Amino acid sequence: IVNKVTKAMENMRANGALVGNYSSTEEFVNELQKYLKIAKRCDSSHLSECWPTEKVTTSKGEIFDVNNAKTRKDLINGTGGEDTDNVGLILADGGAIILTYDTSSTGFDIGDAISSSNKSLPVGFGKNKDFPYTSSATASIDFVMEVNGSKGANSETINNKYHDIRSFKVAKFSKGCAGLDVDGVGCIVILGSSFECINETPYAKNCWAGAKKACSDIGMSLPSQSDCTKIYSKKKNYSELSQLNDKFWEVEEMSKNSAYLCNFSKGYTNGHDYKKDTAYKTMCIGN
Repeated sequence: IVNKVTKAMENMRANGALVGNYSSTEEFVNELQKYLKIAKRCDSSHLSECWPTEKVTTSKGEIFDVNNAKTRKDLINGTGGEDTDNVGLILADGGAIILTYDTSSTGFDIGDAISSSNKSLPVGFGKNKDFPYTSSATASIDFVMEVNGSKGANSETINNKYHDIRSFKVAKFSKGCAGLDVDGVGCIVILGSSFECINETPYAKNCWAGAKKACSDIGMSLPSQSDCTKIYSKKKNYSELSQLNDKFWEVEEMSKNSAYLCNFSKGYTNGHDYKKDTAYKTMCIGN
């Protein structure tokens, strides 16, 4: 599901359909459906008609009515732009998603380079495998997805055990951690490359500020130097952390034009002169 949506948005970007922003999720989906094969579309008043069941079990073990996921604020634990009605979609292959679009998106220009991220996902028998997950083209969207139809428990991850409802970035039926709850650190959401750099002038961009805003929009923050040290020490205990071998933005600035980075391949905060206009990856930390 994620791969299909990501490719559709990368094609949108190539055709100039991500320049600027859309006024609502409905307006965004009007364009998205030109690039993504959709079998059925449901408005915010009929979301359960695009979902295998009318009710789901949240990560807290509570029963949630799918039709109550009407707006962006119902799926995002934070602000993340102006509130907008969500849209339910059944893709041509049968996958179901409830999607929300960030109307405060600054857009993605045709000439902007796309950076991609992999994610370690369960493949059965207790094993995980890295898959191409998303790219910077998908910075403006979040969604929940159902990966197993009407089979199984139709529930979110409970006690770090995956079920058939997954979060794309931070969208979630319940208001708990949409990412990884790490002991001694808190909730970690790995956005990777799926955020927008902020254009400060016609000739410059600030990716560090864009990363900081992406975390703030979901009620979280960039990690501190101390957070990075703690997270690195936990890599061997969490499969999703074991894949982290890249550089991620930290919250501390070095100067007007540069900021610190977490170097997860070597386990230390990197104090070199890393320019803010470079699209390093992003993770967000919160309670």
